[in-house]
Amino acid sequence: MREAIRCVRKGEMGCKKASKLFGIPRIVLKRRVMNSKQDATEDRKVLGSKRPVFSPEQERELVEFILKMERMFYGLTITTWHFSEDWYYGFKARHSELSLRKPETTSKARAQGFNIPIVEKFFSMLKSVMDEKNFPPYRVFNVDETGFTTVQTKSSKVLAQRGKKQVGTVTSAELGVLSTAVICDPPLMITFPRKRMKVELTDGAPPGTIFACNGLGWMQLDIFSSWFDHFLSHVKPSDNDPALLILDAHLTHTKNLEVINNARENHVTLLTIPPHCSHKLQALDLSFMSPLNTFYLAAIEKFLRNNPGRVVTQFQVSKLFGEAYLRAATPTTAINGFKKCGLYPLDQDVFDDTDFAPSLPTDRPLNHVESSNDSETLPVDPVPSTSSDTPNDGSIIILPAASSPQPSSFFTVNLEDISLPPKSTIARSQKRKTGSAEILTSSPYKNQLAQERERTKEPYKTKKKNCPQ
Repeated sequence: MREAIRCVRKGEMGCKKASKLFGIPRIVLKRRVMNSKQDATEDRKVLGSKRPVFSPEQERELVEFILKMERMFYGLTITTWHFSEDWYYGFKARHSELSLRKPETTSKARAQGFNIPIVEKFFSMLKSVMDEKNFPPYRVFNVDETGFTTVQTKSSKVLAQRGKKQVGTVTSAELGVLSTAVICDPPLMITFPRKRMKVELTDGAPPGTIFACNGLGWMQLDIFSSWFDHFLSHVKPSDNDPALLILDAHLTHTKNLEVINNARENHVTLLTIPPHCSHKLQALDLSFMSPLNTFYLAAIEKFLRNNPGRVVTQFQVSKLFGEAYLRAATPTTAINGFKKCGLYPLDQDVFDDTDFAPSLPTDRPLNHVESSNDSETLPVDPVPSTSSDTPNDGSIIILPAASSPQPSSFFTVNLEDISLPPKSTIARSQKRKTGSAEILTSSPYKNQLAQERERTKEPYKTKKKNCPQ
């Protein structure tokens, strides 16, 4: 076969003569002669029936651009540039660093909210309170709320027959009843969606848990105030041993004057995470909530298997939650959560340019009128300017991530000019301003909130918090 291919390629004879001389079917010999793989080299390996459309330099530039777009949350799909499937699979096989993945949805508010000036201001506040009171690690706390239902939102994988189109599992009902848990180590609180409390609802809960009821099962101002009293009874802060509590900017935290006054009187510093940044700066979200939900779903499945014919109701929630909490609440999990988001040990450089890449397409001032479903915060001071190019009109500018000079493109057209998303210029209709991190126990914030309360003379309505199921 090799000799026949050599003779045909050098022109010593045609395919018909070579097939008769070497006893090889002519169609097979012709296919081998025309096979492009015979011309492949180590520098330019050909995978598939066609040669690469681009040069190696152009393909490397294309790979870098694809990865950049993914970091900005505008990843390219197979049909983005209308390449053929034959070229796509060959291109992906030549570059093993690329993989077709299903992305997690991220709201525009989160992509815009987590940016360099906002995060720098948060770490500046955190550093100032740490330097002022020198909190040891066991006096730094993080609190967050999560919702869980009596019906598992997803199920564990089970063994089944290969090729079967649909595999089912039993759930308690079509729709579950939502309850809310306030997570903080050590004090916990569970809120049930009912008007009256029963002692049976507390069976099996983690030690030290307190309980509350309201019509919807959501967090409210008075319920969070009750939890904070529970927090003080466990932590017992004093003038010589103060505590730092880091929490998100939900309405029940930022507008709760009772909690703020109570914290000031009991030597607790309250520091809020900037809005839309909990996925990066909330220690519980990064390390604890995911295993807690996984173990809670496993506890529901275990209950249903061991109790055929029964369903999970509110009276089993505390026991199932307690089983999951004791499995998820480990010291290593807590340490890793605080370390990953740079809260303790304090690390202002924990995030790099790739973490801020999603905010670049929304590069515009942040103190504009904002239409958002997230928590409402008080107006904030502008970030101090450190550059002569920064306007001094009080606006907050998202700075582009620093990067090294890029070489000239190997394409005749710059890929970024034709594929990068345009800057956001959508006007907002609702009168709500974007906030940032705040020290709630500071005198300016507390006085401003008190003045606002006196001016309105109306109780603040509690909004539903978007809790993971």
